[in-house]
Amino acid sequence: MPELLRIQTPDFELSIWCSDISKRQAAYQATVEKRQAHHAPNDLTHYQIPVIRFSPPLSIIDATFMGQRIDIDDAINQSTLLNQIEINEPIFFENIQYQFEWVFFDKKGFDEQAKTENAYLTHRSHLVNESFRFVEAHRSIPARLTGSINTSNHVGWMRLPLEYVTNGQTHQSHIAFEVLPTKMSLHDDLPAMYRSIDSVFPLWRFSLVEKTEQDAANSQQRNYFPLLWLANFSHLRSQLEQGLKVINQAPHSRLQAHTSYNKASRLKGKLPARLGAKIKEDFANGLYEKRYQVTKKQLSVDTPENRFVKMVVSTSKKRLADFEHKLRQNNAAPDKQRLSNTFLDELHHWQQPLQKTLKQGFMTDVGAYNGRNHESLVLQQKVGYSSVYRIWQELKFYLDVFDNQSNISMKSVAEIYEVWCFLTLRNILLDELGFEEITTEKQSLKLNDFFEYQLKDGFAGAFEFKRSDGVTARLAHEPIFTKAGADIRSYLISQKPDIVLEITLPKPSNKRFIWLFDAKYRIKTIKNRYDDTNINIDTTDYVPDDAINQMHRYRDALIRLTKDKESKDTTEFQKSRPVFGAFALYPGYFNQAVTTNPYLDEINEVGIGAFALLPSPFKTDSNSNNGHQWLLSFLRQQLGNNLATNPTYNSGKNSSEIKNSSTVNSTAVAYRVNDHDSHADKLTQHTHNLEESLYLQDAARIPYSGMEQVLYPDLIMTIALGGGGKGRHSAYFDNFKNGLATWYHLPQSTFLGKYKQNIVNEIRYLALAITSEQNTNSKQITMLWPIKNVTLKSRRAINEEQSGKSSDSVDLYYLFELGKPLTLKDIIHDVSGVSFTESIKLTTLNHLEQAAKFNELKQVYDQALV
Repeated sequence: MPELLRIQTPDFELSIWCSDISKRQAAYQATVEKRQAHHAPNDLTHYQIPVIRFSPPLSIIDATFMGQRIDIDDAINQSTLLNQIEINEPIFFENIQYQFEWVFFDKKGFDEQAKTENAYLTHRSHLVNESFRFVEAHRSIPARLTGSINTSNHVGWMRLPLEYVTNGQTHQSHIAFEVLPTKMSLHDDLPAMYRSIDSVFPLWRFSLVEKTEQDAANSQQRNYFPLLWLANFSHLRSQLEQGLKVINQAPHSRLQAHTSYNKASRLKGKLPARLGAKIKEDFANGLYEKRYQVTKKQLSVDTPENRFVKMVVSTSKKRLADFEHKLRQNNAAPDKQRLSNTFLDELHHWQQPLQKTLKQGFMTDVGAYNGRNHESLVLQQKVGYSSVYRIWQELKFYLDVFDNQSNISMKSVAEIYEVWCFLTLRNILLDELGFEEITTEKQSLKLNDFFEYQLKDGFAGAFEFKRSDGVTARLAHEPIFTKAGADIRSYLISQKPDIVLEITLPKPSNKRFIWLFDAKYRIKTIKNRYDDTNINIDTTDYVPDDAINQMHRYRDALIRLTKDKESKDTTEFQKSRPVFGAFALYPGYFNQAVTTNPYLDEINEVGIGAFALLPSPFKTDSNSNNGHQWLLSFLRQQLGNNLATNPTYNSGKNSSEIKNSSTVNSTAVAYRVNDHDSHADKLTQHTHNLEESLYLQDAARIPYSGMEQVLYPDLIMTIALGGGGKGRHSAYFDNFKNGLATWYHLPQSTFLGKYKQNIVNEIRYLALAITSEQNTNSKQITMLWPIKNVTLKSRRAINEEQSGKSSDSVDLYYLFELGKPLTLKDIIHDVSGVSFTESIKLTTLNHLEQAAKFNELKQVYDQALV
């Protein structure tokens, strides 16, 4: 691939190269085109022609871009000084290795040959500077500085400050270019993430030293934060030094009254008449040693304005000195060396003008600053003083006063995306699912050794929520699960998922469910040879394969330990798998209001998948949640709505009404409660339904081979046995009356018309209602038939002995193989008043024992209703 950029000046030639950026350019162009298709034209001002900036301006002799010569002002010559050049398309992207080379020219003068003796970068990052190597000129090979930089997940403006020494004289040349993300918009998505993060974790996103910098405006934090103060001071330093220089040359002074007490012999000049008369009178009385008060006015620099200036200078000097001392101390260890010596020396250099001002002679006469009682026109208008006053206000309030001027390093975009995903989940719980935050103490941020804020990770710093239906939630960032865990344990290797959502149901259930989320700031770029042929990574955003593999690892690795309360063995635990789903979150770009999640089937089948997550990218859509609509729909399906907002809370609707009601969100759990139930009963039923809905999912019911996964070990299905007609042998019905039946068959369509298919294998007993011997018009349940096996067969494959008559139908039937029946002590009456379909209920032994009539029998698995 040709060089990306080559710039030739009278002193050096700069060339930039990388192996291949065509895929990144295509990905970036696709991102831009998607934004252009769904934004108004005036919203696309950020997508401008990329530029390369120079400071100081360069005298450019020649320049080429991707092998093509750049025409600047129709002619490039040595007399043209340029502070930037435009390039046709972006070439600097995240996660790419770039190679830079400066080749220096030797110049022959009248006296001696100008030779480049040394060259180096003075970037704040020690890692960036160490990536470059200077080679002196030898033989015919000129001197050169070469190195490489991997942009990693750092986006924004990258500045490379070059210094080169020629014949003992140091020259500077800085080049700057913007590193762009390919998976999101640098000027649309990232600012939205910053606003979300700043509202909860203000100042967390700022970093002391990274490879790139971004505009740090729009921060609303007014408390003292070292990194913002340092960034502001760096920007305002030259203005402050200029203002202090003016003050040093002409400090402000004013006439101030000075009172002294002197003897008469030491008084000079013309005395006031009253004082002269007083002295004459005292002399007459023999008082020659008496002292007299004399008040004179003279110019003094001990003014409130100079006291203010001294306070500004001394405070700034002290803070810079503290910065330098602590950073040098923390940067001393080789394994922690992030900062370059150039940056630390620069901090020391910034203190020199301040120290010089404090040593000015007039400063010794200036007292301590005690605040201002009134506004000073000197501070607001006088040259020098007004500059210092304005700069101090900006330093005091950081970035609120000025706009788009100061730059500061940010944490990597991968870290930003991870925390933004964490807070998006928090906002969904609060804004969409009816939870209220109950955390007594807000998550606190702490400063590390380099004055950067860090989150308090794990369950100790988790957000806690509660809903009016008693459901509680914990949302934790990067908790660590180890082999020593008391509650949830990883037996082999410690696991640290990005986000853990734990839901606890209220009493009496108290069951806990966990969903894991891992934020992956990556998009699938290489198609696996085993991928389906319908997967097109060029038109659809997918998460990388290794991210999905990691979700499987998380779910398999975590084991919950539950101790039996009756057991005296402290080492004996019951083990279970607490993770109901593990999902990657990635910056895929979709209109989620009208498209389907490409991982939806896998999420429903096995509880593993991914959700695309961006800050509502389709701004022209009326749905403001389309950036996280898939995730919202999933969580609403898992957790349901708040009971108070449930559309069936006071309705008493039956299952068919719930199913067909247009007021029920199709992705939410619909709960059936009755008007006559008390509030406590409604809460219990609501919790029961929520629990059942979670266990009913296909992903939660996958057992190990040869085992079964059930919620109710005593699940009973009631059903009314038909009459003696329809050509069946009377012996078929007599067998049920006499407890000799061994088979029962039921049309699959009848069962699926009421319940979901995965329930049939959990049924343990059939409670068949047969005609009463005392009253042939009434049916009752007298026996429970254990189910030995259930098979699905066509009707014609079920013989006459099993069904009471033969049939050539090909319709599918469930064939239940029955064991010896159990006789009920208390018979269930009045089954005849309902239709055959309504006689089919799912219940348990406990509920069966508490009912005397069929309509009193409580159902389970309401959420299994179709």
